[in-house]
Amino acid sequence: MKILYIYRNPNMGISIGKVFKPIEMEMKKYAEVEHIYLPYFGYRLKSLIGNIRVVIQKINDNEYDLIHITGTEHYLLPFLRRNKTIVTVHDLGFYTNKKRSLKSAWKYFCFIKTLKFAKAAVFISEKSKIEALNIVSLKNIYVINNCVPPEISFSNRLPSPLPKILHIGTNPHKNLDRVIESLKNLSIELYIVGKLSTENELKLKNYSIKYHQFYNISDQLIAKLYANSDIISFPSLSEGFGMPIIEGQAAGRIVVTSNLSPMKEVAGGGAILVNPYDIESIKEGFLMAIQRPQHIIDLGLENIKKYSIKSIVDKYFKLYTDLLNNGIINKDNA
Repeated sequence: MKILYIYRNPNMGISIGKVFKPIEMEMKKYAEVEHIYLPYFGYRLKSLIGNIRVVIQKINDNEYDLIHITGTEHYLLPFLRRNKTIVTVHDLGFYTNKKRSLKSAWKYFCFIKTLKFAKAAVFISEKSKIEALNIVSLKNIYVINNCVPPEISFSNRLPSPLPKILHIGTNPHKNLDRVIESLKNLSIELYIVGKLSTENELKLKNYSIKYHQFYNISDQLIAKLYANSDIISFPSLSEGFGMPIIEGQAAGRIVVTSNLSPMKEVAGGGAILVNPYDIESIKEGFLMAIQRPQHIIDLGLENIKKYSIKSIVDKYFKLYTDLLNNGIINKDNA
């Protein structure tokens, strides 16, 4: 079995590559694997045409049993219809969370409608699958979650007199503004991964919250931040999956996340669930987390077993085998 993995241009963000690269590396134990990073940046017509040409040339120069688009570049699918193509869909929020406009119509035809050309469409959560089926009719669909990154590992941590809270992400849906409001008058230290807005900085200073900002950091430093934190803050308003939940659980930390899908399902009972729209609910979640409830940590450690790299790769390999042998997906797993 020979597989080609297609990744978007790294300048468009490394998050999908970080999520999928461990899967590719583990898959080398089972199959012959190659990959390509698309050379052109952005979604202007010139970039799309350039990337399509590069991929077609790559496929014409080699023989692959399967072509796997690892995320976002769905516009390639109509041009690969003669191949056995798989696409992993991470999140459709770029379309579903936006107001309808001429630009959203273009996104629909390039990134939603094109999913029909995949031999198999893989979603990283039930929520993402349901979102897609509400706007486009698909056949061979499959749900395979993300895996715990290999650099995140469990470590013991003694109680701290000044609890350290790690908040991942600063885009509006990451809900940092309400998190800051909820931490007012609490004796904590806040680590923030992402670029802060001027409003966030002013609020942090006005509330005298001790904080540290980290931006464009390595995987190794992210792992160190998990190890040096007591609580993981992730009361997000919208996600395709929610990697910080399983990363925090793998590190053995208390996770505070949303009582919304898919976060509550991903957490599997191993997190403190809060109403992300209610500042008091978020505050109560942090106050509970400061008490370090061991049973929640234990449930988190049990939960992440289903997100191990081997478990996720086994599911992908079964999908590949089904597709090559039968040309269809095992519906019991859809």
